[in-house]
Amino acid sequence: MRIRDARAEDAGAIARLLDQLGYPSSTEAAARRVRELTSSEADRLLVAEVDGEVVGFAGVHVSLAVEYDQPAAKLSAIAVDEAHRRRGVGEALVKAAVQEARARGCGLIFLTTAERRADAHAFYAALGFELTGRRYARTLG
Repeated sequence: MRIRDARAEDAGAIARLLDQLGYPSSTEAAARRVRELTSSEADRLLVAEVDGEVVGFAGVHVSLAVEYDQPAAKLSAIAVDEAHRRRGVGEALVKAAVQEARARGCGLIFLTTAERRADAHAFYAALGFELTGRRYARTLG
């Protein structure tokens, strides 16, 4: 397995993974997002490859925080192909995200996850993440 920065040609695989995660996306939309994220100084989009195939991705977003002296990193998204789960891909992506956060001087890395994703909750807890609160969201139209 290899973890590397996402590239434009990964858009089809990223769109497929987003579909599996419950966020249907076209290859074109994923390509636009990949371009935007890879050109952002605050973001890094990583992919995991197995035998040359993209089987997972993780996004990291770093921002200043009024409540902390150091920046905070958000594990903004993570997905692993259903056929490659429980093989260390997700753990490798999280490890790379944590390394990125540390390299950028962050004092905290956090994530949000849907209430219905009990398997993901167990995964995050096993990697040392603690349940610290709730997320509320509002769609802006």
